[in-house]
Amino acid sequence: MRKILLIIALLFAAWTARAQVDLEKEFFSLPDTVTNAYLDSLSIQVTPPNDYWSVGVYGGASLHFGFWNPSRLTKGHWAFPVYGFSFIRYFTMFGIFHNMGLEFGAQQNYEGYEFKYNEETKYRATESGAYKVTMKVPEAFFLSHFHIDIGEHFKLLAKLGIYGGYRTSISRTLDEVYEGSTYEQYVNSFRDYDKRWTYGVQGGLGVGLMFSPFEFHLNAQVKWGWESFWQQDYASKYYYRFAYPLDGAITFGIYYQLTPRYGHTRSQLRKLARKMVAEEMNKNE
Repeated sequence: MRKILLIIALLFAAWTARAQVDLEKEFFSLPDTVTNAYLDSLSIQVTPPNDYWSVGVYGGASLHFGFWNPSRLTKGHWAFPVYGFSFIRYFTMFGIFHNMGLEFGAQQNYEGYEFKYNEETKYRATESGAYKVTMKVPEAFFLSHFHIDIGEHFKLLAKLGIYGGYRTSISRTLDEVYEGSTYEQYVNSFRDYDKRWTYGVQGGLGVGLMFSPFEFHLNAQVKWGWESFWQQDYASKYYYRFAYPLDGAITFGIYYQLTPRYGHTRSQLRKLARKMVAEEMNKNE
């Protein structure tokens, strides 16, 4: 066993030495005319990696469930189109972390829910006679935007932050049992105890393709609302009924880099270093 471990250690040491030689050859092999004195005389302004602005538009669709207490049997239903715009500010935090960013913008989104028919009980819950509700909600958001570059043209995205909006319109689908009832007056209108403002936490994951100055982002978003659809005690003063937004969305966006982007992958740093040295050499010729 010791012999096997010794052999593995020797092979690893040989591989590490070879890799170091390759790196030195790749990064530090310079022409004979480039002396230490010449390098010391250079004054190179290094551009921070991933330090730029971008702006874009996106569109997609949202999926709605709702969060209930007491629990309700629900199913997701889609609403579209979701569309919006955002600004993204990429930066290097503390001069070390090149994966940071902030994103803020506005979007036309939706909130709602749909109760599912229970095959066992032969019953489907309703709210004001409606088993399905969809609300239009213009929103503004502010998110932390993290990214991990993989190669020159691909990156992974992660977002987390807050949002706020206002429910501007509502559409209810009545259960056939309540068609023709007094509930019809609320099909496209809010009740006195319905809440119009909404806010909560928003986050998601995505991928991006980068072909400067354009970027293409595909995102999956989750939104958890902290403001109920209605006043919890409207039905009774002795117990509360909680109902909060719980939504998802799939969006695709196109972004334009307002300032030049310099990545921090190995290949991009090599290109940037060669470019800066070449420019300095041309200045001194």
